[in-house]
Amino acid sequence: MQERNFKILIFIFLGLLYFQEPSYSQEVTNDLKIADSLFQKKLYTQSLTIYEKIAREEQIASPAMLLKMAFIYESLEDLGNALYTLNNYYKLTSDKKVLTKMNEMAQQNNLEGYSTNDFNLFLKFFDENRNYFVLVSLALGVLILSMILKRKKKLEERSAGLTIGLAFTLLLATYLLNFSQLATKGIITSANAYLMSGPSAGADLIEITGEGHKVEIVGQKDIWVEIKWKNSRAYIRENNLKELP
Repeated sequence: MQERNFKILIFIFLGLLYFQEPSYSQEVTNDLKIADSLFQKKLYTQSLTIYEKIAREEQIASPAMLLKMAFIYESLEDLGNALYTLNNYYKLTSDKKVLTKMNEMAQQNNLEGYSTNDFNLFLKFFDENRNYFVLVSLALGVLILSMILKRKKKLEERSAGLTIGLAFTLLLATYLLNFSQLATKGIITSANAYLMSGPSAGADLIEITGEGHKVEIVGQKDIWVEIKWKNSRAYIRENNLKELP
C-alpha cells in the first residue's frame, strides 16, 4: 500500500514537470520560427516585436524565448523589461546563473529590492517549490493515516502520537496552501516614474526614479499602485509597473 502511494506521488511530480512546458498552436509555432530566424540574423527589434506578440496573446513563453527577449531588451538599454523577463525565466527554470546576472545588473545600476541574503534565498526557494512541499506533506498524512488504520485493525487501539502527527501534517498542508504566500512583487519599467505620497497626481512628490527597481506591492486604488519604497510607502501609476508572476 505504501509503495503504491509513493508511485502515485512520483507520477504527480512528473506530471507537474511535464505541464510546465508551453504548447503552441501551428500558427504561433510558425511565428516563433520567423522570430528565431530574425534573431539569428541579428534583426533584434523585428524579432522582439514577434516575441512580444506571442507572449502577449498566448500568455506563455518558453525559457529560450524569454532569454532572447531579455538579451534584446538589455541591448536596447531597456533595463526594466530586461529584468522583468529574466525574472520570468528564473521562475520557470530556477537557473542560478540568471539570478546572479540579475543581481549583477541591480548592483551596477544601484537598484532597490534585489537583496541576496540567505533568508531571502530560502524564502524564494520555498515559494518556488511550494507545490512539492504540499504534496510531500499530504503524502505523509496518507502514510500516517494508513498506519493509524493498520494499528487500529491489528491492536484495536489508537496511537496518540500518530494522531497528533496526522493533525500536524494536515495543518501544515493547509498553511502552505493558504497562508504562506510571499508578498507580490513588481518591477518599475518606466525611466521616469513618479512616486507620490498618495494615490493622486496632486499628492506630494516623493521621488522620480528610474526603471528596474523591484518593489513590494501593497495594494491598488484606481490607476495607482501602493508599494513599499525604502522602508516607507509610495504610490506609482500602474502603467509604470509590471507585476511579477
